[in-house]
Amino acid sequence: MRKVIMWDMVSVDGFFEAPGHDISWFVFEDELAAYIGETQLEADTLLFGRVTYEMMASYWPEAEGDIATFINGVEKYVFSRSLKSTDWHNTTLVTGDAVAEVEHLKALGGGTIFIFGSADFAAGLVEKGLVDEYRLGINPVLLGGGVPLFKSLPTRTTLKLTHTRPLKSGVVILHYQPQPDV
Repeated sequence: MRKVIMWDMVSVDGFFEAPGHDISWFVFEDELAAYIGETQLEADTLLFGRVTYEMMASYWPEAEGDIATFINGVEKYVFSRSLKSTDWHNTTLVTGDAVAEVEHLKALGGGTIFIFGSADFAAGLVEKGLVDEYRLGINPVLLGGGVPLFKSLPTRTTLKLTHTRPLKSGVVILHYQPQPDV
C-alpha cells in the first residue's frame, strides 16, 4: 500500500499561511532545496485542495529547475467541488468523495503520495487516518495569526518522531508517524 505524506512549511506557532494567504515568510535556501530534491524521488503523486492547486498552478508551469521539473511532471490530483476543469499538465480533477479517492490511490501500485498545503482538504484525510506521515519544516518565525495547519482535529493523535534535520537557516525538518491509541 502506498504512503500518504503531508509535507508543509509551518511557523513555530503553527501557521502555514500568514494573513492574506501570505507565504513569503518561508525560509527557502540551498539546504532545503537539497532536502526536497532528495525526498521528491520517492513520490509520484501530489494531492491538492483547490486553493493550493490554484496557487501552485499559477507558478510552477513557467518555473525552471529540478523542483519545477518534478512538480510539473508528476501526477497531480486536485480535490474541489467548485472547479470545473484543470489545465496544468498531468492533473486530474476530483469532484466526488475525497476519502474514497485517496483510499483508491493508496491501494494502487506506485510511489509515495504527497499532500502540500491544503489544510482544509488534508483535515478530512487526517480525521479518517489516511495520512501515514507528517513532514513539517518548522520555520524560525512567529506569525501571531493566519491559517493554522491543523484545524479542529476531532481527537488527539499521538505522533512518533522518526527523523530530524536541522538546517543552517534555522528551519528544522521533522518527520512524524501517527501512532495507534493504546
